[in-house]
Amino acid sequence: MHSVQLVVALLVVLVALVALAIRLNISYPIVLVLGGLLLAIPPRLPIIHLEPDIVFLVFLPPLLFSDAVNSSWRDFRENWRPIFLLSVGLVLATTFSVMLVAHLLLDMAWGPAFVLGAVLGPTDTVAVGAILERFPIPRRLNAILRGESLVNDASALVLFEAAIHTTQQKSYVAGTIISHFCLAVAGGVVIGGVIGWLAVQLRRHTTDPLLCNTISLLAAFAAYQPAAALHVSGVLAVVTAGLYLGWNDPRTSTPRARLQAAGSWEMLTFLLNGVLFILIGLQLRTVGEPLWSQNPWLLLGGAIAVSVTVICARIAWVFVSTNWPWIPGRNKPSPNRSQTKPQAILLSWVGIRGGISLAAALAIPPTLADGSPFPQRAEVIIFTFAVILVTLVAQGLTLPKLLSWLQFGPEPSTESDEVKARLAMATTAVHYLTSLEEPDAAKGKAIAHLYDVYGQEMETPGPAAEPADHSQTQFLGSVVSLELAIVKQQRARLIELRDKGEITDDVLRRYQSILDLKESQLDQTRSSWKV
Repeated sequence: MHSVQLVVALLVVLVALVALAIRLNISYPIVLVLGGLLLAIPPRLPIIHLEPDIVFLVFLPPLLFSDAVNSSWRDFRENWRPIFLLSVGLVLATTFSVMLVAHLLLDMAWGPAFVLGAVLGPTDTVAVGAILERFPIPRRLNAILRGESLVNDASALVLFEAAIHTTQQKSYVAGTIISHFCLAVAGGVVIGGVIGWLAVQLRRHTTDPLLCNTISLLAAFAAYQPAAALHVSGVLAVVTAGLYLGWNDPRTSTPRARLQAAGSWEMLTFLLNGVLFILIGLQLRTVGEPLWSQNPWLLLGGAIAVSVTVICARIAWVFVSTNWPWIPGRNKPSPNRSQTKPQAILLSWVGIRGGISLAAALAIPPTLADGSPFPQRAEVIIFTFAVILVTLVAQGLTLPKLLSWLQFGPEPSTESDEVKARLAMATTAVHYLTSLEEPDAAKGKAIAHLYDVYGQEMETPGPAAEPADHSQTQFLGSVVSLELAIVKQQRARLIELRDKGEITDDVLRRYQSILDLKESQLDQTRSSWKV
């Protein structure tokens, strides 16, 4: 099948399966993987190989970048302890737990067992995000999950490279792993920071929305490629660039660019996510063919053992890190202690594996340094596929029930931030209007009219507006011009509140979108009047 026909066929299957998922009220990643798995069974259908480079170089950068841009640097910084414990500590715990089970119970050699553990270390940011996006969860918990999924790929891939080297050379020093990890982290952060800074500078001098958003898209690949070429963490490079660009986006991007980016990035990530999940399911035949001649019950038992180990390792780690006093930052007071246990329960049940794990497994070299076959490579791949399937289906299907049972309530802090943002916007508008002079009657009427509107938003009486003839273009033109100036003042005030930590990034983005829409409408109105 031609590559163009293949892409079109995958998109058709994607639309059909997502429509089915919506009808069944099931998160679409689950249906897409199962649908791809079923499509892989008929023997006459063409075999589609998922090349690891396609995942790491095509799918991973824009998906990570989109998630990082929409994350909050402040939330990431404030929750660095639990994020570090999950993205580094839990990855290590999972890797070595799987390694022990694979060696002691499944009779795998230490090297391949180490590789299997490293492959299964990271959770899948795409799957978790796609499943949880339909449900309201506490802001802090959402920040921790986002931070974990953005960073744990980096630590797992460093371990993966160490495991491959250990198996090939049959020797490795722990100090070398630590130094390699530190170098990968530092190099990725530096490269990502440089690329993010360059992207921000380019966007400052760009007013065209298409060009502005193209720079953002290219920044994702521009951060990953040099980091991968220098053998440092491409994941952290993309995440750093995305966080930097997301923090500075309210100042550097135009309203039209932001409105265009919202729909463009949402469509792009949906298509990439969907195709990736279908491709994961289609790997069944490729993964299973080398093992059909072996004992299927042994493979089934091994798949169950490894899957249970991955799930239980996360549950144990989350509850140990939540309840034991020696964990750093454990004594820090929580704003709502009654929610600690429910949050820990949810956090322990979202360890879904996905495309990163499968891509890493498929990236295992077929031969060792001496030319002999890589030991038990097929078993590592089939066990990885089994864990992806088990975690995605078992945990993905039960997450909605779990969330319903946990019953997370609304967060007062978010409501208070929204009230603060609305009041600040109205106050800014009133202060701006009171500072203006009234050079003519039309503008004076416009000022009085808007003062009354924003005064009511502040729940304080403003001066009564004189009856205005709305058919007068001059009066309406003055209103539009004043409102455009007010919108700019309000946007600057919201950014100031975000920088001071008085409102969250989510609240800023929400009200910034409202202001962007309002400014776009006012621009169109002014253009139609040719004022």
